[in-house]
Amino acid sequence: MANVAGRSAAALALGARIWKEIDEAYSIQCLRAAKSLYALGRKYEGYQQGNSFGAPYRYNEETWNDDMEWAGAELYKATGDNSYLMQAKEYALKSANADSWMVRDSAAHYQLYPFINLGHYSLHEVVDRDFKKTLESFYQEGIEYTLKKAQASPFEVGIPFIWCSNNLMTSLATQLILYEKMSGNTQYQPYLIAQRDWLFGKNPWGTSMFTGIPRHGDFPVFVHTAPYVKLGLEIPGGLVDGPIFRTIHFNLLGLTLERPDDYVSRQNPFIVYHDAVGDYSTNEPTMDGTAGSILMMAYFSRK
Repeated sequence: MANVAGRSAAALALGARIWKEIDEAYSIQCLRAAKSLYALGRKYEGYQQGNSFGAPYRYNEETWNDDMEWAGAELYKATGDNSYLMQAKEYALKSANADSWMVRDSAAHYQLYPFINLGHYSLHEVVDRDFKKTLESFYQEGIEYTLKKAQASPFEVGIPFIWCSNNLMTSLATQLILYEKMSGNTQYQPYLIAQRDWLFGKNPWGTSMFTGIPRHGDFPVFVHTAPYVKLGLEIPGGLVDGPIFRTIHFNLLGLTLERPDDYVSRQNPFIVYHDAVGDYSTNEPTMDGTAGSILMMAYFSRK
């Protein structure tokens, strides 16, 4: 269960530093919990999958070195204990790009989650120059792999269109931003902009992938989510799953189109997207995908 324990420990250790000057008692609680969870991850190295009872599909997560790397880095920053730093570096070398979808052409549903290794970025701040270069190379290798595939796309998109492709897109954008910050290398700026533009409508369907954004533009309306289906609520800012390979879409169970396809003339033989409640594979807002877009939004809000 090191995957869940690791990233939970990382979040709590980060919280301990944030709250230290605001609420010391709460900060101490966060740090105590972070240490406990990290120890749990060390004891039970491996992964715990989250699966809905009775559902036909699994969340196939099987990585954990990335989570423990992040936890070790954050605990070192919070405590100054060198053992956390040494362990974080060990996990970093084990994770490298083995835990990354960016150097693969496909993956099972949530197999390589989280979709970005934040441990590399967190650790980069506290290691020597040579190890910094190693961490930068991990990020750059993933970027270059997707960029090579993007050269065949008129939209400069190189992600695999597996389920939740938009989550991959926001993670790639985040990795591009963090790599630039780590290395000072700005050569991938045009590629970053292409990923942003795809999410906001520069795609075959001409639609934003965020509910309610832009206010007077084309965006997902008939989303696969309870607030909309049960209450008719339109909640702005949610990132939907996004386009998916037709070969995957065709084999998913229970997909329905309860209304005419607005984009029927824009569909293509390779990937598909529907603004329809019944298409849970392309039009369900996801919490992790939406959260993953925050850094990208913040980055471009300063431009």
